[in-house]
Amino acid sequence: MKGLPPSLRSRKRYIAFRIIAEKKIDERSLSRALSEKMLGLFGECFAASGLRVVSFDGEKGIIRCYREALEMVMVALTLMTSVGDVKVTPLTIGVSGTIKRCRRKYLEV
Repeated sequence: MKGLPPSLRSRKRYIAFRIIAEKKIDERSLSRALSEKMLGLFGECFAASGLRVVSFDGEKGIIRCYREALEMVMVALTLMTSVGDVKVTPLTIGVSGTIKRCRRKYLEV
């Protein structure tokens, strides 16, 4: 997609989030749980969402998706109740159009 002109490229959005969990979870299991939730809620149409966990430190993180799939990803994130066998409560902090702005505005204290 890098070879396409900007007008044809899908725009991305970055979701800053926080996970409150009983014990520490890792990025890979979070990504897997979010993908499974998306699949369960929206079926195979989530494949065009461009979903990717960009960073996650065990508590706070950033998810990247296409602008068209932003609402689906936010719904799936909000409805997650567990990651593996760990009970979680996800909180959406904010949404930004650039990863730099997302980190600066929502994740830095």
